[in-house]
Amino acid sequence: MLQNIRDNSSSWVVKVIVGFIIITFALFGAEAIVGAFTSGGDEVATVNDEKISRYELEVATQRQVRQILTQMGPDADPSSLNENMIRSSALQGLIEREAAVQAAQNAGLMVSDLQIDRLILNTPEFRGADGKFSVDQFNAMLRNVGLQPLQFRQELKKDVLINQLQSGIGLSGFTPDKYIERVLQLDSQTRTINYVQIKAADQAVTVTDDEIKQYYDANKAEFAVPEMVRLSYIQLSQDDLAANVDVTEEQLQGAYEAYRQKTLKQESYYASHILLETEDRTEAEAIEQLNQIKARIDAGESFADLAKEVSEDIGSSNLGGELGLVEAGAFYNDFESALFALEQGQVSEPVVTDFGVHLVRLDRKSQAEVASFELMRAELADELKDAEAAKAYLTLTEELANAAFASDDLSSVAEELKLKEAKTELFSAQGGQGIAADPKVIRAAFSQRLKLDGENSDLIELDDRTAVVVRVAEVKEATTETLVDVSGQIKAKLEQQKRIDQMTAQADQLLASVSADNTLEQVAKDNGLELAIINDVSRVDQVLPQAIVRKAFSIGLNGVGKAIQDGDVYLVSVSEVSQPEVKEEMVAFYKQAIELNQMRNDVQLFRTAISDDADVKRL
Repeated sequence: MLQNIRDNSSSWVVKVIVGFIIITFALFGAEAIVGAFTSGGDEVATVNDEKISRYELEVATQRQVRQILTQMGPDADPSSLNENMIRSSALQGLIEREAAVQAAQNAGLMVSDLQIDRLILNTPEFRGADGKFSVDQFNAMLRNVGLQPLQFRQELKKDVLINQLQSGIGLSGFTPDKYIERVLQLDSQTRTINYVQIKAADQAVTVTDDEIKQYYDANKAEFAVPEMVRLSYIQLSQDDLAANVDVTEEQLQGAYEAYRQKTLKQESYYASHILLETEDRTEAEAIEQLNQIKARIDAGESFADLAKEVSEDIGSSNLGGELGLVEAGAFYNDFESALFALEQGQVSEPVVTDFGVHLVRLDRKSQAEVASFELMRAELADELKDAEAAKAYLTLTEELANAAFASDDLSSVAEELKLKEAKTELFSAQGGQGIAADPKVIRAAFSQRLKLDGENSDLIELDDRTAVVVRVAEVKEATTETLVDVSGQIKAKLEQQKRIDQMTAQADQLLASVSADNTLEQVAKDNGLELAIINDVSRVDQVLPQAIVRKAFSIGLNGVGKAIQDGDVYLVSVSEVSQPEVKEEMVAFYKQAIELNQMRNDVQLFRTAISDDADVKRL
């Protein structure tokens, strides 16, 4: 597999894409280049003298925060997250990653820029509505994860290196067939489960006021309420501005005509080629060979068959030389000049480029289709509105920043600029809802300048279309909830613990009385408890409480155990074990699943080992 990766990177198709990539990245401007090389800062760790910057850690931490909040759903509360714990986890991940990159490099693994270009172009998430690579889509996706384009390329190159290394490690392991069969036997077992339920609702417990106070005095940190602030803020949104822009029919007609003229100039060329490289032969020899091949094509032989036979472009030879869509500017001038001069089905004379000598065939040429005005109306209106809003947004953000700097409040700023002032809910340094979930806003809110000196913030860009200025409207000092406020909460907690202790003691007493001569059924009967008997229960049963199922499959035949779930305690025994016949197709399925799991374990062990062996310094 690793050889395939290296081989594919030499594809001529990949190489010519470099020109397109260079143009693409030029479109992002100087910010992309500067961002990639000014993202350092104070180091937080080194791995064999390679530095991990505070900026990298902050980006990784916020990425994990966003992932966790996404998994928690739309009602997730950012303040419930322990950012210090997340930051520690993110740092460990960065350390393991850097150690893995170094191990891959030390093993002689390499990733070319051409491979990275190909991966980027072929990533579906970076394509626009037309199915082609979109600069805007690429840029937007990267902003969502806090990366600049060149940073992303660097990180992607590291990921590919690590994946090469991990693939080699994972594929080197093996799992004996006997082990797979045994796992399948155990996993396909069914069991007859007997259980007795001791219910929390049946337990009579009492909690005194003294016990509540003792718990409160011993656990005051549990009831600490952190310092919180409420912000006043003015928010500017390019989307909101666009929604209030009106466009005239004349503007729409003008925009449509511009679109029509541009589209009419667009032609799509679909091409195939046969490439002979000039590393092991001279250019003249390659031209002579291709002249002979062209003569065979002119005589009626299949271009596709000959491409499969002789073409040295790994990426297209197996496809009969097919390159697919070739747009102007994506390939080199000599190649394009030859292609664009051809008629459909015609094959060029040999064409020399930096990558060798080619025969080029024009498979077909198509004119871009002009959509009707009615179909384009909404899209053109949105573009016109957004263009107008972008100008207004640029002007208003500058005016807002200047006005906020010069003012002692936000109300007068809002009145002057005819904008709305709003307030957040109270939130802690862990963040809150809306703009209070943004790390930049949180840092500003708890800074001395805003919280203590009472100033307005600088303009804070939430993204490239939204900005705010904020001011601390209220500070609620850190405090501890009073005993009166939390006594009910403490009482419920102590009652629950007493019930569990009481039920556990009862269960332990009952377990001690179970023996070969005194079954769980008899013990239940003697103590006025009901015994439930459930047949043919599998490991993945979703009907019984999961604690019962787990316990039943952790004890042997006629064994007895204790399980706790949802506040109730269960005594569990197994009276029968059934083993169905193992089918061959299931063996193959389990083999694949087990080997995949083993690969993951091997890779994780390796990553842990190399990070443990590395000279890691946390600063």
